[in-house]
Amino acid sequence: MTALPFALLPEEGYDGAMEQVLFQLAQRKAASGMDERLPGQGIYWEQYEPEGGSDRVVFISHGFTESTLEYAELTWYFLQAGYGVFLCDHMGHGKSYRLLEDTWLTHAVCFDDYVQDLRHLVTQEVLPRSRGKRRYLFGHSMGGAIAILYLEQYPGDFDRCVLCAPMVMPAAGGFPNPLGRALVRFMCAAGQGEKPLLTQHPFDGVDRFETSCVTSRARYLWYLERKREDKCRQNTAATYSWAREAIGVQAPILARARTVQVPVLLCQAGLDTVVLLPPQDDLAILLPRGRKIVYHTAKHEIYRSGNDVLEQFLSDILGFLAQ
Repeated sequence: MTALPFALLPEEGYDGAMEQVLFQLAQRKAASGMDERLPGQGIYWEQYEPEGGSDRVVFISHGFTESTLEYAELTWYFLQAGYGVFLCDHMGHGKSYRLLEDTWLTHAVCFDDYVQDLRHLVTQEVLPRSRGKRRYLFGHSMGGAIAILYLEQYPGDFDRCVLCAPMVMPAAGGFPNPLGRALVRFMCAAGQGEKPLLTQHPFDGVDRFETSCVTSRARYLWYLERKREDKCRQNTAATYSWAREAIGVQAPILARARTVQVPVLLCQAGLDTVVLLPPQDDLAILLPRGRKIVYHTAKHEIYRSGNDVLEQFLSDILGFLAQ
């Protein structure tokens, strides 16, 4: 394992350490804004630059029910390693536009909207602000699906890609997958596409660490408190329409995987219950320059693991990007 060029935040005293990180990030923010691909549909984005500037940048594509703030620690580590960072809130998340008024519901009519929103940000903000620099794409879960679909449709914008527990196929929320998929299709056909999935509910602020997809209690509780403070971060549920679209990404992802010519590192969580692992295995095999690393004791959100796993995860990523 390559030694990291920075110290990880301690899990004991984590809240205080994160206060300092947020202060430092405020000093390193180079720009932020709201871009509209379509009228009235603003996409919120941020740009950070390390002290002294950088010749390489990472775009972070977050997962389902997440936001830019959830990646503050990871952003700080990239900056410490000498990378500039771009992030955005995807449609239906954080400060970006929503298709429904209820902030706890995550809704999509067409999954490709996420890809086209990202394409708009890349062409309008990322490419002009990173001329002459190497560009890397980091996508977690839903953001990983967006990332790989982007690489398949728009080659040439990024030089390498890291997929963190990518959503090639979501799990079915406790239902056997054929039954779960059938229920989703039936509810959408019945005009209930904007309703929440049967097993999901509004944000209530309750600590559910033991059943969460995070292994670091300190990191889990820190962001839970941030969610309690801001309704825009309180996504907890998917609509039937979002689930239909999420289920539908596997076929196009795998069908076009061989067209992706950039190196891709697929980081798999051995204890993942949020997305299915066999489709990730298929993707890693199909990618011409793909490589898979399994973190056997990690849950879905590998980037919010305890420091033992997180150190290995970050070392693998930075080593891959530096090649």
